[in-house]
Amino acid sequence: MEKKRLILLILSILMIIIPFFINIYTIYKLICVALGIILFEIFLATSKKLNLFLTIYLPILLLVFTYSIDYLKTYTLEVSPIFILENKINNDVSVYNSLFYRIYKCQNNYIFDNDYKMNFVCNTSLVENIDINTLLSEPREAYKKYKHDFIKVTGKVSKIIGNSKIELKEYTMADNSLNGYVKFNDNSKLIVNVNDTSIQNYKIYDYITVVGLLNSYNKKSEELTLINTKIEENNLYDNYSFEVIESNDCDHNLKDYIDNYYTLCLDNIYLNYGIDNYELSYALKDKKITFDSITKDSEIETNNGHTYYSLPKFNILSCQNGKNIFQNKKLEKDYSLCEE
Repeated sequence: MEKKRLILLILSILMIIIPFFINIYTIYKLICVALGIILFEIFLATSKKLNLFLTIYLPILLLVFTYSIDYLKTYTLEVSPIFILENKINNDVSVYNSLFYRIYKCQNNYIFDNDYKMNFVCNTSLVENIDINTLLSEPREAYKKYKHDFIKVTGKVSKIIGNSKIELKEYTMADNSLNGYVKFNDNSKLIVNVNDTSIQNYKIYDYITVVGLLNSYNKKSEELTLINTKIEENNLYDNYSFEVIESNDCDHNLKDYIDNYYTLCLDNIYLNYGIDNYELSYALKDKKITFDSITKDSEIETNNGHTYYSLPKFNILSCQNGKNIFQNKKLEKDYSLCEE
C-alpha cells in the first residue's frame, strides 16, 4: 500500500472513531465523522483492486454501522450523540433531532423518542413562559424566532375543538369582569394539538399553560400550531377566597340561585381566585367547584337529617330533600327553612 494511501486510511479511521470518545454535544463531531467517511471513500476510489460496487456500498455500510453504534451507545450509556442536531431550549433542556428518532435531554437525563411519537416529556417548569399576547402580537415574527422549537405558552382558552385541540387568542381584560371573561382578538390564534385527557377539565376563559413544538404558520389566517404538547399542571383554581354581597333589604324569603341552591339575605357570593373572580353560581354550574370543596373546612351540625355548615363569611343549610340554602352569617339557625 502506498504511503499516501495508508495515511489517508489511518486519518479517515481516526476521524470516524475519535468523536465517539468525546462526551459533549458539538456539530463538529458529526462533521468529523462525515469527513472521515468521505476520506474513506476517496481511499477506496483510489484502489485498483476494489470494484465499483464495493467502492459505492462500503461507505454506505460504514455510515449505517456508525449510525447504529451511535444510537446504541447513547441509549445504553446516556452519552452525547453524534448523528443528531441539537435544539437547545436552555441549559436544562435540549432536544436532539435525528433521522428516525429524537432525544429529550432533561437535566442530563436522556429520554428516547423513536419515530417522533412522544409529547414533550421534560418537566414543564424548566421552560421559560411566553404570554399568548406576546406570541400573537406578531405571529409571523414569532414563527421565525421559534420555528420548530419547543416553547411554553400561557393564555386563556378561546375555543375547545373536539377532544384534541384548544384554541388560544390574544385577549384584553375588562374592568371588573366576572367568570374569567375577556375580549378575544380574532386577528390571530394559536391552535394547540392536545393528546391529554385533562383537556376535559378546561372551559372557555380558563387559563392554561402548555409546552409544545411550534410546527406551522398559516399566513392567510395568521394561525400558529403547536404539536407534541404537554399541559402544565397548576393550582390556579385550587385556591380561592369567598366574598359575599349581603342584601340591604332582606325579606327573609328564599331566592332561587341555581338548581337546588337558594340564597337567604344574600345578593350574591363570589370566588376570588386571585387571577379571576367568579360568581359561585357560575362556578358550581361549570363544575369549577363542588359542594364538598365549599364545605370541606366548615363546622358541621346535624338535625333530623338536615346539615348546617358554618363558614367564615356565610352559612349553608343542606336539607335532607336535596335543597341547599346559602344564608347570611348574621341569621340564626332555622331548620324549618327546609320545609318551605
